[in-house]
Amino acid sequence: MNWNWNLGRTATIDATSGESKKRLRALIDQATSDSVDESDEHAGLLSMIREEVVCPFRARVGDEDVECVRFAWPKNGYGLNAVCKAKANTLVVDIAKLECVEPLPKGHEWIEAYFAWRDLLN
Repeated sequence: MNWNWNLGRTATIDATSGESKKRLRALIDQATSDSVDESDEHAGLLSMIREEVVCPFRARVGDEDVECVRFAWPKNGYGLNAVCKAKANTLVVDIAKLECVEPLPKGHEWIEAYFAWRDLLN
């Protein structure tokens, strides 16, 4: 499963179904309820990911097995980075490059909501 959002389809949620769209929208609304602009919305979603997605979890970057140990905000602009351990190295990668491995981490739906929110901006 790859979290690289394909319009209408995420790694774990079929966003073309009505129930899935409602669930993603509810998560976005929960994270952004006090927001006054896109920047606040972005911060709200990233905060929910940090709070709700349980790290560490197994994943892949390219063809390398990694363990995602935490999330980090980029220095500038929008985005979400995953900080991963791979053998003796630490990698910082855009969340869209992270391929999810079963079992999915607890709270993974917040990452799905983040991708859905990004699509709403386009």
